[in-house]
Amino acid sequence: MKKKLLLAFILIIQNVCAQIVSYDNSFASTGKYTVTASINTSYRKKIIKNTDGSIYFTYARDNASLGSPECVISKLNPNGTLDSSFGNNGETVISNYYAGVDSQLTKQTDGKLLIYDFNTDGSVIVRVLPNGQLDTAFGINGVSKIANVYTDFNSYGYGLYLQNNKIIIYGLSTDEQSNFYKSIHRLNNDGNIDTTFGNNGSINTMGNFVFLDSQSNIITLISDHSYTNANTTYPNGGLEKYNGNGQPLTSFGNNGTLAFTTSPGMVGTAFMDSNNNIICYNMNNEIFRINSIGAYDSSFVFDSSNSYPFTITNISSVVEKNGNYYIAGQTGSMGETFFISKLTPTGAVDPIFNYYSETTASSEGIGDMIINNNNIIAERGTTILKFLLSNPTLSTLDKEKSNQDITFENPVKQNLVFTTKDKVNKIEIYSADGKFLKTIQDNNTDVSELSKGIYIAKITFKNRKSVTKKLIKD
Repeated sequence: MKKKLLLAFILIIQNVCAQIVSYDNSFASTGKYTVTASINTSYRKKIIKNTDGSIYFTYARDNASLGSPECVISKLNPNGTLDSSFGNNGETVISNYYAGVDSQLTKQTDGKLLIYDFNTDGSVIVRVLPNGQLDTAFGINGVSKIANVYTDFNSYGYGLYLQNNKIIIYGLSTDEQSNFYKSIHRLNNDGNIDTTFGNNGSINTMGNFVFLDSQSNIITLISDHSYTNANTTYPNGGLEKYNGNGQPLTSFGNNGTLAFTTSPGMVGTAFMDSNNNIICYNMNNEIFRINSIGAYDSSFVFDSSNSYPFTITNISSVVEKNGNYYIAGQTGSMGETFFISKLTPTGAVDPIFNYYSETTASSEGIGDMIINNNNIIAERGTTILKFLLSNPTLSTLDKEKSNQDITFENPVKQNLVFTTKDKVNKIEIYSADGKFLKTIQDNNTDVSELSKGIYIAKITFKNRKSVTKKLIKD
C-alpha cells in the first residue's frame, strides 16, 4: 500500500509541475526578439499575448527633439517576427506622449488596446485598434487626458484596470497647498469621465497602491506616510475599501477603513492575486502576503536567504498563476545573472521547477512575464524572451518509465544509495514543504544529518533530463 501511495505522490507532482528547459528556438532568433530602435531600457516594457500566440508590447524610445522618451506599441507574430501590418510597419508611436515611467498596457474584450502613461499635465490614456491605428471614437482622436494625476514618487503607485465596460486609472495628485494624495478616476468606454463614480467621477485615498478585486471592489493599501494626514490616520498603515461605484464599502472594517495594529513593513511593489490577497515585495528581497481581511498571512513564508544556493541581489518581478507565484530576480556582484523561479502557495520554492538562471554580459533584470502551460514569455532590457517548459502532461506510462531511470535504497538510513543507467549530474534534496536542503553529486553520500521524515529528491542527469523521487529517511 505504501508503494502505491508513494508512486501516486510522485505522479501527481510531475503532472502539475514543469521547469524551464531551454529557449524556444522557433521564436525570433534562438528564442530572443531584440528591439532594434533606440530603446530606453530605464523603462520597462509591457507585454500581452493573444490567443493566436501573437504578442503586443510597449517600450520607451528616446526622442531627441522631444527631449524625453516617447511610447511605442508594437506587435510580434507568433514566431517572434515583427508584424509589419500593425500600425506603421509594425509599430505605432503615440504623439505628445511622455513616457518617463513604465507604461501600462491592457486589452479590452473587443481586442482594442489601452495604454496608460503621462504627459506634462497629467495622465494620458490612449486606445489603439487591433491593427495599430488610434481609435478616434475614444476621447479626442483616440486620446483621453486627466489633469493632475501623475506617477508616484517611486514611479510605481499608478495603474490601469478594466472594470466591466469601464476604465479605472489612478495616480498621484496634489492640491494647491502641495498636499499629496492618490486619486482614482473612472472613464466610460468612450474615454469621458464617468460622473456616476465616487464624487463626480473620482475618489481620493491615502493608499500607495490601488487594486481591483474579483468582485470589482476597489481596495487601497496604505503602507507609508508620503501623503497628507496618512501618518495620523494610519500610523501602521491600513486598507481602504470601496464598492465598484467608488463608495465606501461599509461592511469592511470601520465604515470601509481598517487601520493596521502593526506595520507590515516596507512595501516597494504590490499586486492583488486571484484570491484577493495582496502580494508585497521590496528592495530587501522580502515577499509577504496580506489576506483579504487585511491581516498579515503567516501561512506564506518566503526565505530568500536560505531558498537558493546563491544570494539574491534584486527581485525584479512577481507574477501569480493558478495560486503559485513566479518570481524573477538577479544575483551576482553586478546583477549579471538573472533567474526565474516558482513559489508554491505557501511561499516555498517549488522543488520541481526550482529555478532557471543565466549569466549574461549585461545586468538587466526580468520585468513583465506571461506564464503559459508550455512556455514563459518575459521582457528584459532590449529583448523579449520565450522559454520552453518541460511537458507537464506526460502519460502515466511515460512517468513510470522516467522514474525507473534511477532507483534508491528507500527508506534511506545513513547513506543515500542509488542505482542508475545514466550519469547523475546532481541530486537536490528538499523538505516536504519545498525548502532546499542540500546538493549531492556522489553515490553512497552520507545524509545522516537529515532527521527522520519525508523528503523530495530532484535528480538531474548529465544529459539534462531530470526526474523527481520521494524519499523516506529512517
